[in-house]
Amino acid sequence: MNDKGLQILEQYDIKLLRSFGGRGAVMLETEQGLKILKEFAGSRTKLPYEQILLARLEEEGVCQVDRAVPNREGAWISTGEYETKWIIKNWPSGRECDARSEEDVIKSMEILAQIHRNARNIWDLDEESSSRFMGSDRRKELEKHNRELKRVQNFIRSKRRKGSFELLFLKYAGEIIEESSRILNCLETPGYVSLWQKAQKDGHICHGEYIHHNIFMSRQEAAVVNFQHCGINIQINDICLFLRKIMEKQNWNEQLAQRMLEAYEKENPFSQEERFYLAACLYYPEKVWKLAHHYYNANKAWIPEKSTEKLEVFLQQADRRKRMIKHTLEFGL
Repeated sequence: MNDKGLQILEQYDIKLLRSFGGRGAVMLETEQGLKILKEFAGSRTKLPYEQILLARLEEEGVCQVDRAVPNREGAWISTGEYETKWIIKNWPSGRECDARSEEDVIKSMEILAQIHRNARNIWDLDEESSSRFMGSDRRKELEKHNRELKRVQNFIRSKRRKGSFELLFLKYAGEIIEESSRILNCLETPGYVSLWQKAQKDGHICHGEYIHHNIFMSRQEAAVVNFQHCGINIQINDICLFLRKIMEKQNWNEQLAQRMLEAYEKENPFSQEERFYLAACLYYPEKVWKLAHHYYNANKAWIPEKSTEKLEVFLQQADRRKRMIKHTLEFGL
């Protein structure tokens, strides 16, 4: 184990058995169980509130979580050489959720529903703190995304020599930008506004990055980690992210999507406004925006072939994606 890690461990009552690399950090096998040691890159202000949420989920038996381990002084963050900040967290011993396993993804949706039900109105926030932990308004995000899509379209048009990604993007850019604008208009409704206001008023907390890489399965129980992006927002955002990730790998399997949504609704039935919002978010061509964003902000002299392949897959799956949304959420554009 490196010297920095050894120095940090001296501040803890932890008996180390062995260490090894993993997930961009140092995994610690200790007498107190498996833990992870990594540099702290989160928010000092948010960390105590994150721990309140994790304690609530453990106490209610929802799932295992990666709670921070306090050092001998009771602090969650420890300072090492050169004032580097470190954190040690408990870590699950199971395997990552398999995005191609129906059993795993159904279980993950059940857990998400339980997380959402317990992650409401548990933070005692003043007005200043509340605004700091508030997620972004989806309408403002999409306005920004749509402007960037147009900017990329204009930039590629101006280029004399165009590669395969640029030609493919330009071919469909007009249609994609028009669709993106329609989705934004769908959110300019009283239904969305009421969801946004309710999330703020009742303190609805989202995980913020609920994807299969942050979900662990074992024979005993499941675990969810990496809550550092948690914040107050419309909880449907978590469902949208997870469902989109799984559907992209499952070619927008309509039957599986239906079972996933049913698993969530056993715990938390959707309101009509939530169903509409989920459909609108899934219709939005998020993958195209991400590819365009990466292209525009990276070295445009070299565009990886993977970008073209991802765009081709998105276009190939477009009809299945829209059909799944229409049939499972009863909403069509």
